[in-house]
Amino acid sequence: MNSGKTIGMIIFVAGIIILLGYGLYQGFENLSLENIDAVIAIGVVAIIIGLILLFISIVIEQQEGKKKMKEEIKKEDLEP
Repeated sequence: MNSGKTIGMIIFVAGIIILLGYGLYQGFENLSLENIDAVIAIGVVAIIIGLILLFISIVIEQQEGKKKMKEEIKKEDLEP
């Protein structure tokens, strides 16, 4: 699952860089809610997809860790 976290992090950081770069370029002069450019939309979508991929890969990794830990612990050790 290391590749899932890597891909998610790359997309997340790319979205942030796109938004920061565009914001610096425009200087926040001509931005309005009615006229959202494609660059902003792509940046926001990249951030959302990156966060979703990171969340999913972390949940999957934790589930695999729980499964491995239960296999390593003997059944007698789990009973009180």
